[in-house]
Amino acid sequence: MSQQYGIPFSLVSRALGVRSSQAYEIMRRLKLANRVHVTRIDVGSPGVWHRSKHFDAPDAVPYGPLWVYPTHEIAWGYLDFDPGEWEPRASTAAHLTAVSELRLAVTGMDTDPEVWTSERLLRRMLKDDRGQLVSHLHDAWYRDAADPDKVWAVEVELTRKFGAGRLLRSVSAALAAVDRHDLAGVLYFVRGEGLRRAIESVRDQIARDRGVEQLDNFEIHDLDVTLSKKGVA
Repeated sequence: MSQQYGIPFSLVSRALGVRSSQAYEIMRRLKLANRVHVTRIDVGSPGVWHRSKHFDAPDAVPYGPLWVYPTHEIAWGYLDFDPGEWEPRASTAAHLTAVSELRLAVTGMDTDPEVWTSERLLRRMLKDDRGQLVSHLHDAWYRDAADPDKVWAVEVELTRKFGAGRLLRSVSAALAAVDRHDLAGVLYFVRGEGLRRAIESVRDQIARDRGVEQLDNFEIHDLDVTLSKKGVA
């Protein structure tokens, strides 16, 4: 959790391999011990969320998921640097959830930062002396289990980036950072056929601009198929 900022409660039981009731009890005890915060993110969506007797007021009507994240001091202890204060926001919750689900599917509970370098760790690694990021920030770096000499950049895309050339700029920046940091390439995990086609189109445009038939360091995968195969979805 410290490496991923935090995770939704829906992922706790899957990550630990326990029933949801057990996961709630574990998180309740951690909260009482002041090791984690538990909060509900209001995404404005009624009907699918259930009130928690442990973490909601008796008369509360939930409009979003519960999230759990380490306290500042606990995160600092696990990360070996001061990560600053953080709390989940509705605007980024879906994306952070998808990245954590993908991490669980690909690497399980391995916390070795050389196996999966989270965005939180990259944000610290890729700053200069003035505290400014030196390149595009990928969602993660992943060491290839089949070929440990290869480290791939990971990008998770859930929705189309609209606007004049916005998607092209984003993909181009991700590839430029791959070259800058001598990575094997970039793995795009996308949700939805429309988004997949949009990224394929941008990939092909970049290949044409570079005068090559295809980009050998660019792969596109279906996020939900990947999660399903690994039993995470």
